[in-house]
Amino acid sequence: MQNPNDPNITGTAINYLYVCTRKLWFYQNHLEMEHTSEKVDLGKHLHEESYQREKRREWNIDNLINIDFVDKQGILHDIKSGPAMETAHIMQLCYYLYLLKQKGVTNRKGVINYPRQRRTTEVELTPEREQEVETAIQKVNKIATLPTPPHADYMKICKSCSYQELCWS
Repeated sequence: MQNPNDPNITGTAINYLYVCTRKLWFYQNHLEMEHTSEKVDLGKHLHEESYQREKRREWNIDNLINIDFVDKQGILHDIKSGPAMETAHIMQLCYYLYLLKQKGVTNRKGVINYPRQRRTTEVELTPEREQEVETAIQKVNKIATLPTPPHADYMKICKSCSYQELCWS
């Protein structure tokens, strides 16, 4: 098993693994394009405006994970703009729970909040999901060390991706 505390693996990297391996390769090789994305800016605005009453907001742990807020019951919450990439969101939150478990935090539950849709998705770090996280860590490390980015097929989401020009120009 790869070291779960590999300093190069962030929650974003786990998310990108489930969205697009080419995007992941660029990100892991320090070709970050999020600063050029209006969609990313809108997501940041949504994050800032949502759940302002929560007292325990914005937790960065080891520059690997960013927890949006922790509620009164100690449940982790991650705010997302929409559920289109829900599998990626779930695995990102499982990765957060996995890393916290490695640090001795016993919370195994989290919630993904979709404030624009007024819906939530509960997430639990089960033994099966722990195994999936460990496999994801291995895949991220493998993709990051490829000499060139993996091939990608054009998908509907490519239209709004901050890496679109890099991939398709």
